[in-house]
Amino acid sequence: MVEHTSSGGSHGHDHADMAGDIDTMTVSQLRGWLKDHGVTGTSGMRKEDLVKAAVKTMRSDQGTASPNIATGKKSTTAHSPARSTPSSAAAHKTAPGSPPAHKTVTSKKTAHGTATPRTETGSGQAAETAWESGHDDVIDLLLSHHEQIKQLFSRIERVQGQQKQEAWEQLVRLLVLHETIEQQLVHPLAARRVPDGEDVIESRLQEEQQATEDLSRLYGLGIDDPQFDDGLIELRDAVVEHAELEEDEEFGYLRENVPAEQLIGIATAARAAERVQASGSPSAITERLRGALRDAVK
Repeated sequence: MVEHTSSGGSHGHDHADMAGDIDTMTVSQLRGWLKDHGVTGTSGMRKEDLVKAAVKTMRSDQGTASPNIATGKKSTTAHSPARSTPSSAAAHKTAPGSPPAHKTVTSKKTAHGTATPRTETGSGQAAETAWESGHDDVIDLLLSHHEQIKQLFSRIERVQGQQKQEAWEQLVRLLVLHETIEQQLVHPLAARRVPDGEDVIESRLQEEQQATEDLSRLYGLGIDDPQFDDGLIELRDAVVEHAELEEDEEFGYLRENVPAEQLIGIATAARAAERVQASGSPSAITERLRGALRDAVK
């Protein structure tokens, strides 16, 4: 990352290094950085286009800014956007020096009724879903899952022993439940209704496949394995990034382009899977939930 001196000098990165930093940032961080640099109209852009826009903006700044004069609007020393290293499940909350985080599904392509999730973490019980919103549709349900998943990652990091095991089992079930609902009910719809839908969903499915493999590996290790905690952090970061991409590239467009009654109907089928008290390995849970969803949509 570029370091600034009192005289406006910088050290460390050439263009390629800075472009590399940009490429590792999240969608929300990229949009926040571009907004801070006066670039608008990014709400419908995919990550690869945001990266290109950020690199172009950075190079434009380098060509026009005077390194020793502060403008009050933005830094005159060209630098790559700040990258935050998440230390908890709330990885994308704004930290000092980081670009402002964007709220879940709040762009102009989003309808009203963002979910307010609540997580139940009672001993020995699977995580239950509850949400309060203006619409009880499948988008609300999936948004509430995202919040619960972040909370469970955070809880696993804070507790030990039996509490950690119970939170881990809840997380395994919720992750599998969430992805099964999306893959069976939501992604096929998004592939037809979202701009560049097939490409968008192909990327999401690849991310979900990798997350499933990582989840299964951690399940095989168990919470007492020395590699578990580091593996959990890697899984958390990937899952949070994946959720953010879904919210930015999929959910808002579904709200705009799919009738409300259809989204509510999908939520009704999804709740059938939620009621299944499946436990065990990710693959075992997946099979039970898929069966419940097949029965629900007959």
